[in-house]
Amino acid sequence: MKRKELRNRRNDVLIKRYGEDILRSEEFGVALSQKHHHRSSVGDHSILTARAGLTMCNLINKAGISVDTRKVVRISLLHDLGMLGREDRYRNNLECGRLHPKNSAITARKLWSDIDPESVDAIRSHMWPLSASKPSSKEAVILCLADKVTALGDCFNPKNRKVLSPILG
Repeated sequence: MKRKELRNRRNDVLIKRYGEDILRSEEFGVALSQKHHHRSSVGDHSILTARAGLTMCNLINKAGISVDTRKVVRISLLHDLGMLGREDRYRNNLECGRLHPKNSAITARKLWSDIDPESVDAIRSHMWPLSASKPSSKEAVILCLADKVTALGDCFNPKNRKVLSPILG
């Protein structure tokens, strides 16, 4: 097995363990069917963001810096749920880009009843510098970077970016 496949399998186990309640939510079900970045869905993008975030966590942890990997998984899965129904909710892509982080934080509070303020802030700031608030924790910076790296892959990877079966199967 290739190193990347092995890493994805390990990351998928953590994503399912830390985020199973989110993955099974009605909102995430809708996210799996809503197109995002032309080649994937909001749900697939969120899972890929969690994978990228976990890879970053592992590298940072190896450098001796402690990162809350559970938090990174959960905020990654929740970070774009505020854009569900985007055609009816936002006038255009710029408005969606600026406003969905706030709406994602509202959805996150609904799905994660004991969410801490730092996680809410991470979700609100994940579109920085487009959004006004800057990431203020290690986990928020990881989410911001993982989201952008994943979005680049979503837009420019010629393959369809489906990842459902390893996580939800």
